Order: sequence, then C-alpha cells, then structure tokens
Amino acid sequence: MRGLLSMNTCRWLTVLLWTVGCFVFYQFFYPYHFFYKEQNQLFLWTGDYLSTYFDKPAWLACLIGDFLTQFYYYLYAGSSILTLSLLLLTGILYAALRNAGIKKGWAFGITLLIVTLEAVCHLRCGFRLSSTYALIGGVTAYLCFSRNKILMILCSPVVYWLFGYGAWVFLLLWAVRQWRWALPVFLVLCVGVYFLPSVYLLPLEKLYTYPGIGKLQMPEWLLEKQFQVDDEYYFGNWNKVVRLVEQEKEPTAEMLFFYNLVKAQQGQLPDVLLAYEPNTLGTFYQIGPQTPLLVIKNMNELYYALGDMTFCERAAMMACVFSPDNRNNRMVKRLAECALIKGDSAAAAKYLGILEKTFVWHQWARQAPHETVYQEKAGYLNQKDTIATSDNAHVIMMQLLDSNGKNEVALDYILCSTLLLKDVQNFKRDYDRYCSEEPRIRRLYQEALCIWLAASNASQEEWMKYIKDPNVVQRFMEYNQQRGSVRFNDTYWYYFDKGKAPKI
Repeated sequence: MRGLLSMNTCRWLTVLLWTVGCFVFYQFFYPYHFFYKEQNQLFLWTGDYLSTYFDKPAWLACLIGDFLTQFYYYLYAGSSILTLSLLLLTGILYAALRNAGIKKGWAFGITLLIVTLEAVCHLRCGFRLSSTYALIGGVTAYLCFSRNKILMILCSPVVYWLFGYGAWVFLLLWAVRQWRWALPVFLVLCVGVYFLPSVYLLPLEKLYTYPGIGKLQMPEWLLEKQFQVDDEYYFGNWNKVVRLVEQEKEPTAEMLFFYNLVKAQQGQLPDVLLAYEPNTLGTFYQIGPQTPLLVIKNMNELYYALGDMTFCERAAMMACVFSPDNRNNRMVKRLAECALIKGDSAAAAKYLGILEKTFVWHQWARQAPHETVYQEKAGYLNQKDTIATSDNAHVIMMQLLDSNGKNEVALDYILCSTLLLKDVQNFKRDYDRYCSEEPRIRRLYQEALCIWLAASNASQEEWMKYIKDPNVVQRFMEYNQQRGSVRFNDTYWYYFDKGKAPKI
C-alpha cells in the first residue's frame, strides 16, 4: 500500500509539474501566438452564426475551440485555456486507457506522451484549439459507449460528424478493449484515413489544422518576435515596440515596418531611416497573388497611419479574405474605424453591429462612435476627386498631402521613400511642393538637398535658402574629400554612394 501511494503521488506530482511547465512556457515565452490566433477569427454569439457550424465536419469540436479561442485576447487567458484543455485531455485519456485494459504505468506514460505531443502541435500558429477538442470528444465518446458494442458501431458516424478525427481515437480505444475481433476491423477502417481529406472536402494541408492531427515542430521563435512587435503596436505600446526592435541585432522586415510606423507618428522617421539596412517602409509593397501573408495583414496599418481610409479598407478586406473562413476580428474592427472616420454611418453601423455580437469587442463597439480620435483623424482624409487605379503609395501620399499639407506622417513617408530609392531629383520636387512654406528641417533632408545643390551647381543664395545648418555644409565638404569613408556611415551621402536601394 505504501508503494502504491508513493507511485500515485509521483504521478500526481508529474502531472502538476507538467501543468505548471506548460503554463509558464506558453505564458512567458510564447504568448503572442495566442493573440494571432484570436485576431484571425470572428466568433459571434447569434443563432445564424452558430448554425454555420452544423454543415462542417467536426462541427462540435470547431464550435468549442473557436468559442474558447476568442478569449485569447485577454492577458493570461490563452495559456490558461490551453493548459486546462490539455489537463482535461490528460484526465479523460488516462481514464479511457485504463478502461481499455491498459495497466496504470503504461496508461500514464502513453497519456503523458500524447498530451505532450498535442502541446507541441500548438506551437504552430495555424494549429487550432478545435483539434484538441476533437481528440477530447473522441475519447469522451469512447468512455460513454465502450460497454455496449452495438452502440459503439451505431455511434461511430455520429462521433465522426461531431469530432472529426477524434472518431479514429474512439475506434482505436475500442479496438484495444476488444483486441481479438475489433482490431482487424479498425485496421481496415484506418485505410480510410487516406481518404479523409476528400471526406472533409478540404486539401491535405487542412488535415493538420481543421481540426487535425497536427504537425510536430520546434518553436517558431522568430515568428513569435514578429507577432510580439505587431501586437504591441496594435495594443498601443509604442515605446515597447521601439525597445524590442532596437535590442535586435538584425530586425526582420516585419519588425522594421512597425518600428517605422511608430517613429513616423512620433515625427522621428527621418532620424532613424538609415539606422537599419535594408529598411522597410512598406510604401513599395503592392498587394497581389505573390504577396506574403503577413504583409497583407499589415498593410492596413500603413494606410491607416497615412490617413487614406479607402486603401485602408481595401487592405483590411484583403486580410479578411486570406484569414481562415474569411473572418478576422481585427480587420472588422479596422473597417469599423475607417467607416467612423469617413462618416459612413451605414457601414459603421454594420461593422459595429457585428462586433457587438461578440463577447470580447461588444463594449468597444458601443463606445467607438463617441471617441474623438476618429473625428480628429477625419481631417487627414484624402479629399482628391479621383478614382485610384493602383496602390502606388507615392501617388496616394501626394493626394493626401494635397488634401492636407500638415499631414507630417505622409510627408515623411513620401520624402523618405524617394530617399531610400536614391531618387534625389523627385525628393527635391516633393520637398519644394510640400515644404516651401514650412520647411521640414531634418538632418537627413538637409544632407539630401546638399547632393542636389552640388549636382545642379546651385548658387550661394540657393544654398542659403535650403541649408539651414552650417554644420551640414561643413561636413559635406569633408565628405567630398574622403568620399565613401566609414567615418560618414551615419549620413545620407554615405548611403547614396554605398547603400543598396530597395527593389520595386
């Protein structure tokens, strides 16, 4: 009895340590994948919406998983929900294995292995919580019907309809229990796994995500960092975005995209443009068939910061199209914001009405029409009477500046974009057009103007008109004597001679 108690205590301690370890890992080392999963779905608590699940395979597993995923938005919720779900799986799977006649030690070891593999599958940003509940549902069904062979046979199609691939676990446990005659039947049925995608009417890749068996892989650390920068920007923690990017030795293009957005809205984009090479402003991206998914999801943030709500709406719509089931609550929220800024009350009522039917965003949807920030942003709208035929960012920014010359975000983006391309001629044209009355005095722009003035043999009067900092002129003269020297690697002149312009 003493040995038995000791063994049971060890199992309990193992489960406790595993539970704590799972929670700590996902909460403190891997939390931003949860936010990505939450944003890429839209769960509405309405009869019409819930009825859309009934014609899906594994509809009950999908319904439970998607319902719980919406709460990933809250701090600590994602790791808590996942850990508790896996703990639930641990308990019922161990009970099912014991019911099937497997000894305690083996049952515990198999349970721990399967649950750990399931936890590893959740490292993928595309793996859904529904997959875990498909497994839970299959095991639960076995516990309910295992004592009656006729019910097992009759309920198998129902279990498959409710829990998808969980039905195979249901049959496997039954085969173990009825080892002699049921195992051959199960092996024959397993051949049907090869036809599972056609039964689902989904491509093979969906077998791993809708809800499926999952893929084992290492943690996506780089992607987690990109999600972290993205989400901290989304949550308004801009200082944290800056800190996260600046502590990276080689920030990715996605990280720099949000870093530049923060700096532009703080009026500091020219000060950091050359801090990283290559830099990514996002103004050279165009949404198309070959555009990476993360770029598609991020483009609305650029247009929103610039002030063009038409292209912001387009980008948000495209992000919804490329989201699972074409639903994305973050993009619906952005569409509602665009409508509020444009004063489109009908569109705003539609999108806000959708969000009011969610658990997480209903309060925001009720308060949003009264937020003054949207009224303030309306002053930066594109007022040009034209129909855009492409998403050429340079044309978009010109229209925005022609509508409101005080749009400093658009001004810095248009000037910095031409400078990255080393297009000093067009930089000078845009600078004269938008900075003649109120010169935009930044060291980067002063250095670029030096290049144009020197190349055009400008008069002393022109130098005095454009260059307001005598130190810039002095350093430019020094640079011309040591052209290409790394002493000047913080200047636009060095970038103009040695840097690599982005491809467009």
